[in-house]
Amino acid sequence: MEKKKNIVFICTDQHRTDTLSVYQKDTVCRTPNLEALAAECVVFDNAYTSNPVCSPARCSMQTGLYPSKTGMETNLYQTGTRTHELQDTDFLLSRRLTRAGYAAAYTGKWHLGFGKEKASSAEGRILLDRMRQGYMEGAAYVGYGTLPTDIGYIGDDFPGHGNGGWAYPQFQEYLKKNGLTLEIVNQGPKRRAGDHSYMGEVVSPIETTIEYYVAGRAMELTEEMAEQGKPFFMNLNFWGPHEPFFAPSAFLDMYRNIELKPWPSFEEPAENMPRIYEMLRRPEAEWPFFQEALRHYYACVSHIDAQIGRYITYLKEKGLYENTVVIVSADHGDNQGCHGKLENKSYSMYDDTAKVPLMIKPAAFKYEGYHQPALVGTCDIYATILSQAGFVPEDSHGFGDGRDLSGFFTDQTLPWPDEIVTEGMGALDIVATQRMFRKGKYKYVFTAGDMDQLFDLESDPAEMENLACRKEFDSVLAEMKNSFADWMKRHKDPARAGFCKINRIKEWTV
Repeated sequence: MEKKKNIVFICTDQHRTDTLSVYQKDTVCRTPNLEALAAECVVFDNAYTSNPVCSPARCSMQTGLYPSKTGMETNLYQTGTRTHELQDTDFLLSRRLTRAGYAAAYTGKWHLGFGKEKASSAEGRILLDRMRQGYMEGAAYVGYGTLPTDIGYIGDDFPGHGNGGWAYPQFQEYLKKNGLTLEIVNQGPKRRAGDHSYMGEVVSPIETTIEYYVAGRAMELTEEMAEQGKPFFMNLNFWGPHEPFFAPSAFLDMYRNIELKPWPSFEEPAENMPRIYEMLRRPEAEWPFFQEALRHYYACVSHIDAQIGRYITYLKEKGLYENTVVIVSADHGDNQGCHGKLENKSYSMYDDTAKVPLMIKPAAFKYEGYHQPALVGTCDIYATILSQAGFVPEDSHGFGDGRDLSGFFTDQTLPWPDEIVTEGMGALDIVATQRMFRKGKYKYVFTAGDMDQLFDLESDPAEMENLACRKEFDSVLAEMKNSFADWMKRHKDPARAGFCKINRIKEWTV
């Protein structure tokens, strides 16, 4: 009987693909450990998030469903989200892995619930305080909530977003137990009044960082599961390189004096884009601000790379690496000043935020990696993990909207759909229904109530020429809209009726 594979899923947060040399050879960002791992991986060059916002994208990884089906379409307890705590269903990744005989562990960023005890986290207390002021937004979730250990994982519960993870009591207890003192200097600036600092420098030892801590927790949990004699699934989640960009000195030194060139789209006029993109723009900022943010961002990426390398080394030393499937991806990307000084994510569908890194090392003695151009998405991660675990869906949910990527391990020319979709609803307290539809070399963006966008990603990879504004591309635009309407029908996208009606597509009723 074939021995069951172990599975490790490492997820970073708000991680641009162009920080990795396997995606952009001339990047100044250094990630030697991920580069070494990629040599043994299928590297997916065209992987897209289900939604360029944390909670929706992470929910897709745990359910295999697009956000429009989970109801978690923006971040927790924000306008546009219909489901504010991950629902404990039989088809959750953790529940299915457990039924397949796996031990399953989770550590790091969660952002899929505040948990039952809302008062136990800073974000939960803010919610309760708003309710005391007369708001009802979280009333239905009082006494109900889901954290990793509520849905079958062993490991760590970190409620809410966490602002980088630095303030959680588990991390503070780790520092105290080990006689460590965290010191962050040069913090700032802030986006708006009341915000946390945007960037800073960690001058205390590497051991005082949240990244070092969660990598260590992953080792401890892996050890615990391996001792059970079961195959294991380890889900290691980093809070970075999402802001705040608190970078250790050793890694910031690598970029401190590097001059970075502005993005080709840095000065792109705002009138070229839907107006909702203004939610992301920092018009007063000049390139030096974004350059300094990028220096810290790259330093955070390199620091995370070192911690991933530390965990991979642990797997090798314990004799676990060869029989372990390793998946590395991210929930979404980051604007970082592109397209006329956009920052953060959501509200826009450029590849800067919609595309994600995705690389998978099969469980084999030695695997020669390669680049795979197929259009894939974060829902496919769910399907692939379950397939590698030998799980056969026993109900109508199947793999949800996900498709098993395992066939690419042995067949580089595996037949595959040439379409992928990213959904959007914006974030914060302003919503905007959006869809990105990629088919072949073309990319169509629908923003309800605003202009369409159409890009040829082969001739215009920076997405600066909106072909939807050019008469000679009317037929291409119509073909993309009709193909997308067909995709929406197959996938039961609830926005289909509105999309078809707005675009005068026949048979628009669902």
